[in-house]
Amino acid sequence: MRFIIPTYLTSLFNTVYTIIDGIFVSGYVGTNALAAINIVYPIVNILTGIALIFATGGSSITALYIGGNEKEAANRSFSVSFVFSILLGSLISACIIFNLSSILLMLGATDVTLKDCKIYAIFWLIGTPIVIGKELFTYFIRVDGSPAYSFATALTGGVLNIVLDFFFIKTLNMGIMGAALATILGLAASFFMGIYYFIRKQNYLVFTLRHLSIKEAFRCMINGLSEFVDQIAIAVTTIIFNRTALSFAGENGIAAVSIIMYLQFLFTGIYFGFSMGIATPLGYAYGNKRVDVCKILERYAYRFFMVAPIVIYILTYSLAPLGVSFFSDSTSPVFSLAVSGMRIYGLGFLFSGINIFSAIRLMSYGKGHLSGLITFLRSFVLLILFLTILPVKFGLYGLWSAMPDAEFLTLFISIPLLKWKPSAFSQK
Repeated sequence: MRFIIPTYLTSLFNTVYTIIDGIFVSGYVGTNALAAINIVYPIVNILTGIALIFATGGSSITALYIGGNEKEAANRSFSVSFVFSILLGSLISACIIFNLSSILLMLGATDVTLKDCKIYAIFWLIGTPIVIGKELFTYFIRVDGSPAYSFATALTGGVLNIVLDFFFIKTLNMGIMGAALATILGLAASFFMGIYYFIRKQNYLVFTLRHLSIKEAFRCMINGLSEFVDQIAIAVTTIIFNRTALSFAGENGIAAVSIIMYLQFLFTGIYFGFSMGIATPLGYAYGNKRVDVCKILERYAYRFFMVAPIVIYILTYSLAPLGVSFFSDSTSPVFSLAVSGMRIYGLGFLFSGINIFSAIRLMSYGKGHLSGLITFLRSFVLLILFLTILPVKFGLYGLWSAMPDAEFLTLFISIPLLKWKPSAFSQK
């Protein structure tokens, strides 16, 4: 519980302040600006994916080393994750900046939204080291044994983001530039708290540049493959969602997709927070060859996922009008589109929890390639398949139902993989 609760709260709070960001933009700038943010988000997903492939994969490998009391190896996996992720992220950001206009048009920007898209994107791209570094600090501080401090970094950055949203957007009328600036400054606060932790706090992990290898970086990347696939899949499917919604309902359709994406993070964040919280002690136990502890922890997870999906869908269905009302007036066509879409889209929450846990469980045992298989199916192959087929026949109903169908079919892979016991795995 010492790991699960702060990790869940971190995930929840990251979601909440992202949603508040959207509320300020839609309320004080307009739904076209909200649509612009959604158009830019595939770029954000790429940056986040680079961060997460090393944050999740590297921290899971580090937890195995800590559990086995291999301090030098733990320091190497920690350090190589930071060095390679920031270098890779900065290189990709530079390439995007030089081709920004054409990339945004490809992502679905129109004459109405292009200017706002450019403003929002450039802040994220320039702030790439902070965006990536903040994400890595969140995971590695938790693995280092300080989940509460990890949550504190997210809380501080989130609160600052909300305060600055109010100041920049409402008070100074800075529009979408204010939203972007508030977000980056909030991330910077979390980033510098992470630097302070590893410089001044008494901790297990120590940054080093000795004996860093591409082989170790590659191992961390492979283990974190599922989260990278997830972010790239979100980027690709967001483009498809936006273009399909645009063809059926214009900019209102894109705004409705934006609202649904914001609200889905609130619910899937519960699954992700719980799963990542239990992943660290799973890694410790497996690294220490305590398979009996792994089995006990897994039983806790199965009990949680027997109850949580039902509760979450009931909340999704009943609270959809309230959630959408924070972004759109009830008289707006965006409101009815988003409410009906959320209730259909939310059916996927009945199945996504066990898929998410199955993927993260495998990653915590160092089996990122199997974790990546689950995520590749649920977030990419099956989702794109249904996004391509269903809207043609069922219109917007088909668009919203693509995710539940993809999550349901993925169960036929993720459930059998849950039957694979830790004793069957080798760490090497």
